Amino acid sequence: MKICRILMLAAVGAPLPLAAQQTYTIKGSVGKLNPPAKAYLSYRVNGERILDSTEIRNGQFRFSGKAVGTREAHILVKHSIEEHNPVTRPQEDVLAFFLEDRTITITAKDSIHNAVIKGSPTQDDNLKVTAMLKPYYDKYEPLNREFKEQPESKQKDSAYIASLEQRADAIAKEIVSVKMKYAKANPGKYMSLMAFNSTLPPEFDAVQAEKDFLALSEDIRNTEFGKTVRDKILKVKKTQEGSPAPEFALNDVNGQPVKLSDFRGKYVLLDFWASWCAPCRRENPNLVKAYDAFKDKGFTILGVSLDKPGDKDKWLEAIRKDGLPWTHVSDLKAWESEVAKLYDVNAIPMNFLINPDGKIIAKYLRGGALEEQLKKVLH
Repeated sequence: MKICRILMLAAVGAPLPLAAQQTYTIKGSVGKLNPPAKAYLSYRVNGERILDSTEIRNGQFRFSGKAVGTREAHILVKHSIEEHNPVTRPQEDVLAFFLEDRTITITAKDSIHNAVIKGSPTQDDNLKVTAMLKPYYDKYEPLNREFKEQPESKQKDSAYIASLEQRADAIAKEIVSVKMKYAKANPGKYMSLMAFNSTLPPEFDAVQAEKDFLALSEDIRNTEFGKTVRDKILKVKKTQEGSPAPEFALNDVNGQPVKLSDFRGKYVLLDFWASWCAPCRRENPNLVKAYDAFKDKGFTILGVSLDKPGDKDKWLEAIRKDGLPWTHVSDLKAWESEVAKLYDVNAIPMNFLINPDGKIIAKYLRGGALEEQLKKVLH
């Protein structure tokens, strides 16, 4: 069963206060721990992991550093340092929190996991949003309980499972609505960016998402995480239905350059695959069937192989063995293919149906879905 769960301070005054704003200080307290107990602070800056550590004496520890902006961070506490043992491990616990350019106090009686955090406005906002969302997430529990109480035969009944998923989807939509309402009401809060990002599934309306993103304050959009969210939206927008298919040129099996725009005036399925990809090879008969049915009606296929360097012979043999008569291109760079990156292809098989004007009108057409789509557009 699939039930889804789920201010910047003004720079005024003398240089000394300004400098203070550019650093963070973490004052920690956890029980009465002493060496060899240690605390480890970790977070990422521009994708690079930053790690700091310090001993804990009389339960106290302290971290400080230069400005990093608001970001997620973790403190791990090792209560003792022991030799590696396959049976037992040193006791350690972890706290996730928001690190800001402020003085933050973290106080725990025994486990850092249960610490009270003060001094971080974003952490306070996080607690408020969590409390606001809890009643909605709690709605999943009756569904889980209901499922567990059913006899095994009912648990395997597809109609019953579909009804549960429908109710779960309704809850998920409520949660998305609440998060978006919060983000729109608080455009200057970092938690609004976090809430907004959590509403974006793998496939989403990038045009609308871009509008919602731009409604957030410029300061929030320009944070490191804000730029990550922006890039995600732009990637999806680039290959969203209705968007112009990005142009590219690759060599075919004979080493001759082929451009996507060479196919302008036809419906073309841009198909990403590889000889080593078993699901791709299983899908190829469906492509052959669609190609044979519509090749004389203004439809063709352009295959882009993600085969590995040095595997040209395997690529050509797969084309021959699977009987794929359409044009094939590749730079034989596997996942480093520039075209795969251009179309944000992270898994194969993947395809995009492009109309005669060069716009993407559908994608990820598997099984008989391609034929059904072609029937609609090629009357």
